Amino acid sequence: MSFDFSINPVNHPLSAEFVAKFRDVSSPVANDCYGRRNIMNAAIKPVRKGMRICGRAVTVSMPPDDNLMMHAALHSAEPGDIIVANTSNDRFSGVWGELMTRAAMSRNLGGLVLDGMCRDSDWIAQSGFPVFSCGTCARGSRKEGPGHVNIPVACGNVVVNHGDIIIGDDDGVMVIPHQDAEALLPLCLDKLAKEAGRIESINSGSAKPSWLMPALEGWQSR
Repeated sequence: MSFDFSINPVNHPLSAEFVAKFRDVSSPVANDCYGRRNIMNAAIKPVRKGMRICGRAVTVSMPPDDNLMMHAALHSAEPGDIIVANTSNDRFSGVWGELMTRAAMSRNLGGLVLDGMCRDSDWIAQSGFPVFSCGTCARGSRKEGPGHVNIPVACGNVVVNHGDIIIGDDDGVMVIPHQDAEALLPLCLDKLAKEAGRIESINSGSAKPSWLMPALEGWQSR
């Protein structure tokens, strides 16, 4: 096997049932609970407002202007999986379009995140299939390789490993390393509960947070 070409099997360390427990967790909540780390570059955005992803990563590494490995990943991924692709920051070709979206939908995949460009964006937006990219480019790409499936990749300045949890929404794309997910889940759920209580207080007229005065008094005492 060439060092320039590898397709590693899907072997997720986390069950789909466990990952589903993060479905109500937004990217800001996950990011706060993970120490404000692992949020992708803000250039990566959904092709349409309101799109959301939550699933396990199937990773792709490929050279610019080539989507061969994207096709390989598409047909290796399991239902609900999120394809996360390093395109070598390609801005000159659309490596994902309508036909690939149709194929992904037929396989019930959970979405796509890439540090490059897509095309057929209007059709994708109307389809509802969640695609997060840096923008659009009408120019197509080659299918020659090389590349890799399911190796560690960098996407949006964040390292992503096969099986990591990907949460994406209008605020950004968050990567939760699979080895940290079990410890992070209760922190996220606790924050959601606290925020719900805070919203209830705001709605009842108690707008001042409990931490504000102690923080101000701390500054005054310095």
